Amino acid sequence: MRTFRNRAADVGHQRARDQGRRFGAELRIARTVAGLTQAQVARMAGVSQQQVSRAERGDVGVPLNARCQMAAACGYEVALKLFPVATVSLRDSGQLSVAAALVGLLHPVWQPRLEVPVAPGDLRAADMLLSHPKEVIHLEIERGIVDFQAQLRSGQVKREIFAAGESRPVRLVLAVPDTQGMRARLRALRPLLDRSLPMDTRRILGALRSGRPVGSDGLIVVREQRLTKLASTTATRRA
Repeated sequence: MRTFRNRAADVGHQRARDQGRRFGAELRIARTVAGLTQAQVARMAGVSQQQVSRAERGDVGVPLNARCQMAAACGYEVALKLFPVATVSLRDSGQLSVAAALVGLLHPVWQPRLEVPVAPGDLRAADMLLSHPKEVIHLEIERGIVDFQAQLRSGQVKREIFAAGESRPVRLVLAVPDTQGMRARLRALRPLLDRSLPMDTRRILGALRSGRPVGSDGLIVVREQRLTKLASTTATRRA
């Protein structure tokens, strides 16, 4: 079975080849506009003329530092940036068990769907959508908080796409692990959380278990063992 990492390797290799060719074409143009030969660029950059030639031919094996030096010799600089184009699956991110525990505690009125694409042909997906007659919950399960504002905005953008096709309100709920470090991080973010994700763990889980609408965006601090225990208790009560 092909995994996300297998597919990512294929995509990454192809992207590297594309970017290598693009860099080579741009370096050749920059060098020509500057009136420099490959040998002159090599001398100013502190690299070999062979490396300049390889870079201009699109060779992906030329090191990044050498590329930056060549660009600087021509009066340019290299910039790298990540753009979100896909979502890591719950299985590959290690969060499938958390999703399963959340599904296990849901009241029957909530209808869950895992890894729902935001739109046809779009590689991004919601980790989970929970449908209720009165609202939809767009749930994102995070392994941690690195750049909270960026993570929040990513979720909000996807939520906005889902909301465009829905007559019901679409709520954004982020789930993060319950660790000492995470709680300290959340305390530092409290003013932003109060504005952006006002519904807390107890009220969200209470609504999901009872079948009530959540009613607002929110944040769940997840202790997986606790979720599993709640799911087990919920199943026992319904048996």
